[in-house]
Amino acid sequence: LRRAHLDQVVAALWPSRSGTRRAYSGALAQRNALISRIRQGRASRSSMAVWDREVARHGIALRADRSQAVEQLTAPFAAAAADLGLAGEAALQERPVKRAANEEQLAEQLAEGLDADLERGFTQRGPHRDDLTLLRCDPTTHPTAARELRSYGSQGEQRIALLALLLAEREAIAEARGHPPLLLLDDVMSELDAGRRENLVDRVRAGGQALITTTDVGHVPG
Repeated sequence: LRRAHLDQVVAALWPSRSGTRRAYSGALAQRNALISRIRQGRASRSSMAVWDREVARHGIALRADRSQAVEQLTAPFAAAAADLGLAGEAALQERPVKRAANEEQLAEQLAEGLDADLERGFTQRGPHRDDLTLLRCDPTTHPTAARELRSYGSQGEQRIALLALLLAEREAIAEARGHPPLLLLDDVMSELDAGRRENLVDRVRAGGQALITTTDVGHVPG
């Protein structure tokens, strides 16, 4: 879900790149189909090199798109998280299952993992296994390490980080396309204290259209 979300952001920022994910998914599906045929004895391993190169070609392009999107979101995400009261410094980080600097390295990784892929029945390396993580560095508790909010953050902190990410995306898309997208917030106010509600509403009112649902209208300041 995090990968798909990031790919949607890529498509919103640069509509012409929306085909990168589809091209990668198509090449990956062909490689997985070939794995199945090899397991059944209906194809030889020698034919895999073609699809390793194809998956690597589209995979590197997909990672480049995601990296550029994360780079655009990092600063506004940190600013929004601070405004909403998240303690420490927030950051975004891509987490590839295994790093590759170029198409050749990714193709080599795919070839090296073929035995394991044949055993499991699917491709285990590549951008379809990468992750997007939301991090927080809190100098008061862990001054030298950024910790993943999904594992070390409270439910409230995770909610604030998600809101900050959505606000960062709206800001980046508005800058890229000349107008902000519609922002939809479904019953988020009930989990925020009064101060954070005020900060969120101030951010929402800064520009663009927003639709907010709530179980108590008093939770929406003003």
